[in-house]
Amino acid sequence: MEGKKTEKEHTTHGILSNFGFMFKEQWTFEKKPIFVWLLRILSDLVVSLLGIYFPKVVLDSIGKSISSSEFLLRIAGLSVVLMISQYISFFSEQSVIIGAIRILNMRFYIGKDWKSLDMDYSIAVSKEGKMKIEKAHSSINRNVYVNMASYYINLVELLKSVLGLISFSTVILLLNPIVILILLVTYLIDGIVSIRTQKWEIRVKEERAVVNRRLGYVLDDISNSLMAKDIKIYKMKNWINANTSKYINESKQLEQKVQRKYTSRKLMEVVLIFARNGGAYLYLIWKMFHSDMTIGDFTLYFGVITGFGQWLSQIVDRISSLSNANYRVDDYRYLAELKDHMRREGGAAIPNVKAPCELRFEDVSFRYEGSEHATLNHINLTIHKGEKLAVVGNNGAGKTTLIKLACGLLEPTSGRILFNGIDIREFNRDDYYELISASFQNVCLLPMSIAMNIGCGNDSSIDNEASHHEKINEAITLSGLKEKIVSLPNGVATELVPSVVEGGINLSGGEAQKLMLARAIYKEAPLIILDEPTAALDPIAEQEMYLKYNDLTKNRTAIYISHRLSSTRFCDRIILLDQGTIAETGNHEELMKLSGKYKELFEIQSRYYMKDIGGIEA
Repeated sequence: MEGKKTEKEHTTHGILSNFGFMFKEQWTFEKKPIFVWLLRILSDLVVSLLGIYFPKVVLDSIGKSISSSEFLLRIAGLSVVLMISQYISFFSEQSVIIGAIRILNMRFYIGKDWKSLDMDYSIAVSKEGKMKIEKAHSSINRNVYVNMASYYINLVELLKSVLGLISFSTVILLLNPIVILILLVTYLIDGIVSIRTQKWEIRVKEERAVVNRRLGYVLDDISNSLMAKDIKIYKMKNWINANTSKYINESKQLEQKVQRKYTSRKLMEVVLIFARNGGAYLYLIWKMFHSDMTIGDFTLYFGVITGFGQWLSQIVDRISSLSNANYRVDDYRYLAELKDHMRREGGAAIPNVKAPCELRFEDVSFRYEGSEHATLNHINLTIHKGEKLAVVGNNGAGKTTLIKLACGLLEPTSGRILFNGIDIREFNRDDYYELISASFQNVCLLPMSIAMNIGCGNDSSIDNEASHHEKINEAITLSGLKEKIVSLPNGVATELVPSVVEGGINLSGGEAQKLMLARAIYKEAPLIILDEPTAALDPIAEQEMYLKYNDLTKNRTAIYISHRLSSTRFCDRIILLDQGTIAETGNHEELMKLSGKYKELFEIQSRYYMKDIGGIEA
């Protein structure tokens, strides 16, 4: 099975399929460049034909001793046509490149990013998903001459070269068909070598992706300002430098291997050029001395033979480049056409979003891809309508996984999850997300106003609408962010992320966490999930949040995740996860009476909150 899967992943969509895809993308995005392609092909072809015909006209005119006025008229006419054609050729060439850049930045780049964000979370975090995202990202790197948008540039140049070859072949046929045969055979050999080299490079693409991902981590992710403190304090510089050098050397050795292949190919190409052009020129010289060929004809044929070789060389190069672009289109399409596992169309009717809900786990197990052990084992749990449930346990107990399953971000390996009696897989995935408000540990701030950050996903006029304004103020008050908002000159209209927005501000960790809480409150979904909502808060702010917990979760079913067991006492029920199973369940008093794991953890944590530890005043 593994062999079949690998083989399938390396299969191309096919040249015709990719051509249809790229043409459709261009036609949908912008039609004008397609007509520019035709202009580029025809204008450059005219320039090439005039380039070999011009010397013949000049030499034949001199040989025939025509009048000066007629001579000047011929030269002037051809010169005007040549200049106009050259200008159109240059203009259209630049337009083709600009068009490729436009569709790359405004369609493919955005399309890749949106697909990465929109695909099922379970796919995005899987090994397969990460690899497809990495390859798609490589396919749209910023160099338009080698990324997937180079498909358009290379396709236009290939068509131009093919038409040029046909035009020049017609002229050579008048000289001797054998000359064409010699040229074609040598270039055929060159083409075969080039394609084999290209295929070899594609085979090392997987190895390249792995090396680039490692190198990208130490060069990009490590440079993140959020990591700077740890790097300095824990003296990670030596490790980073050593591994950076290691990954750079791996990348260098891989690229040197590729370059050696190309060097061998170029050496063979030089030998073939000498053989084909030398033979053709010798025949042309012999023909000059054994026929009535004029100097103008000699010059014309000489230029045609040289040009024929150039057209063939361009065809070989463009086929090679187009083949590379074709594989990059494959990588983009493998991501763009990746099918979600969850339902994206249709689905069961969404329950009343204003009423509390019931969430039930029936024999739910979950195991992450590549893991030998299940993170959750046979979980049976009913969270009743309007219930406030706390989930506690040590790191790795499965708390976050349980939340991701409840949110519909992950699907159970076995068992099912029911929302008001309906399997959540029956809902449209995006509709189901409307039923959930969540405040996760990772803060997601957008470069827009505080009001828009709280009500993101709503209309952009949110800052000015009275109804929304009242709702936002309520969310800000309940989250404990009001004091901060009042201190700002522009209030909720203050924009965030100063690195992106001029005049924007930064929020502290605790303030950002309160903002995430306000966002969850604002949404008013029937199920609210708070994942460590007080982790960045000081004890006073944490206590204030506990006192308002009932107001925060009013008319909702709530799931509360916390490492601090003292913060769970206000919940209706507490479950303790241990090694992927529900080890204990009950309210705080009931769990303390059990004298089990919960009591042990609670007492350990309580020592740090006691005023007197070991007889020493705190």
